[in-house]
Amino acid sequence: MKKALNFGWLFGLCIIFTVVTQAQSNLTSDSIVSRSLVLTSAYFESEGIVLRWAPSSPGSWRTANYYGYKIERSAYGESGTDTKWEVLETALKPIDLEKWKLWVKDHPTDTFLMVAGQAVHGQISEEKLTPENLMQKTDQLTNLHSACLLSCEFSKAAGLASALRYEDKTATRGARYLYRVTCEADPSLMAVTASVAEEEVYPKIENIGINEGEKVIELKWNRDYYKNYYSGFYIYRSADEGRNWQKITGHPVARQSFKDEHSYIYKDSLDQNYQPYLYRIEGLTSFATSGPMSDPVKAMGKDRTAPLAPYDVKLEYLGQARMKISWKTSELDKDIKGFRISKSNEKQQEFVEITPSMLPGTSRSFIDSSCNENINNYYWIAVFDHEDNVNVTMPQYGTIIDSIAPMPPTGLEGSINTNGVVTLKWKLGAEPDLRGYFVHYANNARHTFINRTDQPLRDTFWRDTIPLNVLTEQIHYKVVAIDHRFNYSGYSEMLTLSKPDKVPPTSPVFLRSFADEKGIQLQWTNSGSHDVKANVLMRRGQGQTQFEEIYRCGPKPSVVNYSDSKITPGKEYEYKLYALDDAGLTSKQISTLTLKAFEEKKLTPPSKITVQHDTIKRTVTLRWLPTEKGVKTVIYRSVNGQPYVSHRVVEQKDFFTDLPYRKGDVLKYRIKLVNSNGWQSDFSEEVEVSTMTRK
Repeated sequence: MKKALNFGWLFGLCIIFTVVTQAQSNLTSDSIVSRSLVLTSAYFESEGIVLRWAPSSPGSWRTANYYGYKIERSAYGESGTDTKWEVLETALKPIDLEKWKLWVKDHPTDTFLMVAGQAVHGQISEEKLTPENLMQKTDQLTNLHSACLLSCEFSKAAGLASALRYEDKTATRGARYLYRVTCEADPSLMAVTASVAEEEVYPKIENIGINEGEKVIELKWNRDYYKNYYSGFYIYRSADEGRNWQKITGHPVARQSFKDEHSYIYKDSLDQNYQPYLYRIEGLTSFATSGPMSDPVKAMGKDRTAPLAPYDVKLEYLGQARMKISWKTSELDKDIKGFRISKSNEKQQEFVEITPSMLPGTSRSFIDSSCNENINNYYWIAVFDHEDNVNVTMPQYGTIIDSIAPMPPTGLEGSINTNGVVTLKWKLGAEPDLRGYFVHYANNARHTFINRTDQPLRDTFWRDTIPLNVLTEQIHYKVVAIDHRFNYSGYSEMLTLSKPDKVPPTSPVFLRSFADEKGIQLQWTNSGSHDVKANVLMRRGQGQTQFEEIYRCGPKPSVVNYSDSKITPGKEYEYKLYALDDAGLTSKQISTLTLKAFEEKKLTPPSKITVQHDTIKRTVTLRWLPTEKGVKTVIYRSVNGQPYVSHRVVEQKDFFTDLPYRKGDVLKYRIKLVNSNGWQSDFSEEVEVSTMTRK
């Protein structure tokens, strides 16, 4: 089997991959070499062996067009691979433009030859190459390259004129050959292929599928198999039972089916329905040769348009379980075959046909004698034409007046487990037209009850799942019954269920705090949860590991003031708050408050200060009562009305002798005590010494 060259149907193909075609099926391990840029294949027909190749890039194609190709052949036996190359052609180039024009005149219907000529001799824009137009010029060259390869795929003349095809008419039937194609300028642009000089047998297209549509015929055939032989296909049609055939595809087609990747598809549009046609399919190889014509298949376009749906539908209840249905149809529909009536108790489902056989096309009414007065009655009217195309009306409701509502449900009971699963049950009503039940709920008995079930329940047992991490402790249920006429009963008696409490109370929050001589003063806001049983204050002193409860109060008042007086001055304390509800759940302890107890840091100023004034030595001595150990005495002095300044620091003494003064100075003294912790006393009383200057 030979796999056909297939460059695809994408005219703007940018890259053509290098593929080396297999030789005849009886050559199992031929010497086939492909060196990067040139693709080649061989095919034997009555005129000899035909070679086809294709440069794999636009650049190599343009290079080979300029310098030409060299064709060589070597004969070899079944067992030997000793090759002696014989030159068949040198400098094989595309024909010049003038000769190409003559070829076009000789082949006026060969559009592929024209396209190839434009690709080979067409000019790329001579605009100066810039970064902006680089991609545009690349696309131009790629398009010309792709157009040329595609044209050579389906036209012998295009392949010969483009120097991408060579016919070796000197080949001997049955002989084995190796062929080598190289570019004259670049020997690396080379490909080698093996071939046996025997004619290839191509398969006939078989098993053609047919789909007869509205003014369209769809043909379908196997893609997985025939793509190995053919690159494209021509479709032929006959309107006179095969006496005359018309090719209805101007170019080869090979369209893959959108819905079936394993099949080719072709759709033929028609002017009218019910005109029979014969179709045949012909495959086209990569060597522009045709395979055998398929056997003809017969098809015609058929009416696929359904009649318009009946309209102005009227339903009239006649009593005694009889419903009359009447309708109208469009005057445009002349081929009505008949009608069928279907009925359901639901608007869009479970409809059942009630006409024993199709009603005649002249019918415009029907009486349903099995109408159920206790349930809904929906009707559909289907209209058929002679091709069994069908159209259906929208569901029509047969009205039966019923204003009597069911009785309210009774015996409602239920429970809630710790996972929040609610189980309800109630007694079944006795009404024959009962449709079901709706369950309504509310979190507060004084609020509006909301429907919890989207559809009527057909059972008297129902389960629901509710969240438990909510603040409401109860949920309330009521059940209402509904009949098939959508009459609603009153509510059942309300059922109240208590939810398992899993929500801890909100936490108390400290508002303000401070320490004074009376103790540590605390203020906080109690928990706002409705089920709070107590708000608890905890304390831990510096050096302690455990908190201890020191105060507990109820939910009121909302703001609490507390004075902790059982403390040690200067010691640091930590405080926490939490709330406790009636289910034993505690709130989070959201903050820890740290305070130091108040401690008096003032020392008692010196008292009973005396002054001794020695006029001879001109010294002043201050004395005071002795102070405690570790206390320093700071002497402040003012001279002649100047501000007080720190003058001397005395340690462990109860007197101080100042330096000699100048006669006439007015000296003032004050004393302050300071200990090792930095605590200070207030200033002592002021003492003054006045020294008069002697004449």
